[in-house]
Amino acid sequence: MRKLLISALFVFLFIISVKAQKDTAFASVRYTFTHLEDTTWPENPSKLNMILLLGKNMSRYTLFDRFERVRNNPATAFGAMSPTMAAEIAVVEDYIKDITNGKLSYMAYPNGKLFAVEENIPVINWNITQETKEIMGLACQKATAEFRGRVYDAWFCSQLPYNNGPWKLGGLPGLIIEAYDAKKEVVFSFVSFENVTGAQIPIQVAGFAVKATVKEFEQYQAAVEKDRKANVGSSSMAGGSVVVSGSIRAVTDGKPARRRQLNNPIEKK
Repeated sequence: MRKLLISALFVFLFIISVKAQKDTAFASVRYTFTHLEDTTWPENPSKLNMILLLGKNMSRYTLFDRFERVRNNPATAFGAMSPTMAAEIAVVEDYIKDITNGKLSYMAYPNGKLFAVEENIPVINWNITQETKEIMGLACQKATAEFRGRVYDAWFCSQLPYNNGPWKLGGLPGLIIEAYDAKKEVVFSFVSFENVTGAQIPIQVAGFAVKATVKEFEQYQAAVEKDRKANVGSSSMAGGSVVVSGSIRAVTDGKPARRRQLNNPIEKK
């Protein structure tokens, strides 16, 4: 019955048309993304190298290291994976903004299926202040806003007239160079801005992804989690091992391994 529920939800969703909106990057912005996922372990936040690819009508925010690996050697970027699986893994956790149509797609890969979780590009009610500062040679101005349960300070550069930024942030009269929440549990730090030259870098939502609204995706996740818990319970009764959910193993130099509990999501509401 549980498997039928998951299958029914999957069928309810539909495959994105291969005629999906496409664009090409004219510039790239690199950021360091720091996120305190586990508030009980403040000295060990997650740190990721990210890149924002800017196109005329679309943008893509993705993992820089993975992007470079795929771009430099796509055939071997993911070892012995099948081409289909490698293509799916290559876009997991990407955020693609379709500015023309006002849509944002988050690429997720639960239970071995690639989803494009679509919502409207958020409208953030920024308060632009008179405060300014220079960040790596760029003149920036401060704006503040409450967004998804956090209060953010964002520093934007009107010399780079793109109303975009890292993750879901944007909507200012200039590129967001730096942003952080009030507790600095979520921080986007500027690394570089470069014009794209040479080979074209396409920006598009994968045509083979399953398109879903946020609500549909949450329903699918809930069904998968319910099925997983039932299977774990069955394994426990049969003497199998139990996997702790909602955490990942993190290791620090010279100290015992412990689990980073994911108790502080970037979106709190």
